Amino acid sequence: MELIGHDIPIHDARGKVTGRLKYAADKTMSRMAHIAMIFSTIPHGYVVSVDAGKALALPGVYGVFHCLNTEDYRFNRFRSQATQDELPQEEHVFEKYVRFVGDRVGAVAARDEETARRAAALVEVKYQELPYALSFDEALEGKNCLPGEEPVKSECFLETGEAEPDEAEGIEIVAETEIARLHHAAMETHVCIADYDPDLDELTIESPNQSVHGIRTVVADMLKLPYSRVRVIKAAMGGSFGAKQEWMLEPVAAVLAKELRRPVKLAFDRAETMRSTICRGAMRAVLKARFRADGSILRMDLDLLSDAGGYIGNSAAYIRTLYGKMFRCYRVPHGLMHGRVVSTNTPVSGAYRGWTGPEAATMIEHAMEKAAKQLNMDPVELRLKNVLLPGDTDHKSGLPMEEIRTRESLIQGAERFHWAERRRADAEFNAKNVRYKRGTGVGCGGHGNTYFPRYKDFAGVELRMCEDGSVQANISVHDHGCGSVTAFKMILAETLHLPMERIRLKEADSANTPFDFGCYASRSTFVVGRTAQRCAEKLREKIIEGAAEILDCPLDTLYYEGAVIRSKSDPELRFTYGDVGHGAINVLRREIFAEERGQNNSNPGVTGTHFAQVEVDTWTGITKVLSYLAVHDLGQTINRAMCIAQITGAAQQGCGAALREEIAIDPKGRSVNSLSKYHLMNAPALPNIDVLLIQDGHSKEGPFGAKSIGEVSFVPSAAAVMAAVNQALDSDMGMIPMSSDRIVEYLSKEEH
Repeated sequence: MELIGHDIPIHDARGKVTGRLKYAADKTMSRMAHIAMIFSTIPHGYVVSVDAGKALALPGVYGVFHCLNTEDYRFNRFRSQATQDELPQEEHVFEKYVRFVGDRVGAVAARDEETARRAAALVEVKYQELPYALSFDEALEGKNCLPGEEPVKSECFLETGEAEPDEAEGIEIVAETEIARLHHAAMETHVCIADYDPDLDELTIESPNQSVHGIRTVVADMLKLPYSRVRVIKAAMGGSFGAKQEWMLEPVAAVLAKELRRPVKLAFDRAETMRSTICRGAMRAVLKARFRADGSILRMDLDLLSDAGGYIGNSAAYIRTLYGKMFRCYRVPHGLMHGRVVSTNTPVSGAYRGWTGPEAATMIEHAMEKAAKQLNMDPVELRLKNVLLPGDTDHKSGLPMEEIRTRESLIQGAERFHWAERRRADAEFNAKNVRYKRGTGVGCGGHGNTYFPRYKDFAGVELRMCEDGSVQANISVHDHGCGSVTAFKMILAETLHLPMERIRLKEADSANTPFDFGCYASRSTFVVGRTAQRCAEKLREKIIEGAAEILDCPLDTLYYEGAVIRSKSDPELRFTYGDVGHGAINVLRREIFAEERGQNNSNPGVTGTHFAQVEVDTWTGITKVLSYLAVHDLGQTINRAMCIAQITGAAQQGCGAALREEIAIDPKGRSVNSLSKYHLMNAPALPNIDVLLIQDGHSKEGPFGAKSIGEVSFVPSAAAVMAAVNQALDSDMGMIPMSSDRIVEYLSKEEH
């Protein structure tokens, strides 16, 4: 292949380097008002009064809108489809009943951002304070419950498979795991622009988001507008990791644009993004796993407690999705989960890269490490005993795993990482050293490529040829800044035998691009990319059919030679795409056009296997990652450089989740809201991340056999580092991050 599998710079690299690329925050419009939010300063209570007099007295202030002077607009931040009627409209654009520090109380509109923020600081809000809960235990006690409320907001009991005859005879492992809140730490904070046309009764929203049609659903229903009168445009995005697939700013901007009848811009700073959007929620889990003496899994029984934060949001769906991830990597004949969701007065839990896959992997891999130790088995051998193989099925969904390559990933990864040699060297090092201890760990985890079978996933693509033979593509692409646009152009260019620069492709626009669910569930390349490939194949058929009509010759006498049409009966004939394009307009009086509405019916196995070696300073608790290898079975790379960048970034993100990152909450309910106190894992603190790509396990439906990579690359990362630290310390720490303070505390307790 000429393009697929090669390294291609992403489409907007030059614009980013030069600073010419415009993000939503860079854009301005005539008469634009700038919005600054008024946030709750208490964790739980009611707004009693709002005094906006001082703010309104400032020159340049257009208005102060809050929970006591605006209509009761309601929505659900997690809703992404019109059919999700089961989701409650639990939030208001401005809240009278506040549930966490940073909840939306009101907003100021002014001529510039500085004036708006100055005015917002002058608004005086009085509250009736209520008791609040900041932890699992306080929430379970009902400390923050209103009269008639129950502490557990959602509960489920799920079971897959049946008990094996010898299940009761197996060895039981109990692994307790706790996972802290995480900030997405995308470089771009949250921003939204909205403009309302009162004459046409039309609303236009532009934001860096993961579903233009999802936002349209929420805003149109909230404002009682026809969907056709709400246009949502996907802006250039400076990263998301799931942060921009739920709607917190768009409803506010929509309401204020409609109220003011002028364009508005709402841009959060870092503190507001950390405190008042979403985070990955805290979880507490007890996994009871039973193994045969030979190491094969008999059963996994998960008791899971999830903290939704101030609003339930996606948490009820989140824990049910986590259960499904238990069956994406290993053969688990019998699985159970008891899941519960509680709501504390803390930042709202929401979508995060991997959508429960990393949490499930952390819990399961912790149990696998304990089992390997108790069974006296090598951790790699234990995993090889249990991984899903080609021909196996996902036990929960019943779908074939197809050509899954987790076994090969483990074998090739262990060889490349010198697994056995490192483990022996670690033991020798630890025997000679008192202060420093080394450990080498492995982690596996699986994910999906699509919503299917939970939703009947599909995508739409439209292609039209211009008179000069170039092609315009109409696809609802949601690029996170990683190069999805380039990947789609590569798919089209490879199929059409066209140079990439001859294809025009812009991002999603609900008024112009086909309906699409959005960039969720790692579905973009697998579902939308395959639809693009099929549409390009159709267009190529249309082109040669058009050539036959223009030339007035039998179709079966024509054939392709790359991007040129040749004739079996006339060796001199050389008909280019441009010739067909001109002929279609001037002779056939129509465009050469193709459309495809692709439906997928599979969700093959896609997994990652990561290896990590660490060194722990037992005096300070500081952990250093010495070496790292990420092995991924991805079927076929589209843009190889993009895949490697996704994987190395995910490894860095996972190391941070395992060792440093945590949104801490102080006793007054105030969360960490600065990167100076939220300790990201920076690239200089890590070794070079080695990447091994396994590409012989092609999928049946993905473009050119490709499977997903964006989310699965993050799934096993924290689990591998966690295993390495526990190996180094001969410990059973189940709380991440394994911060220096936690390690010192653990070691001090062990000594006593």
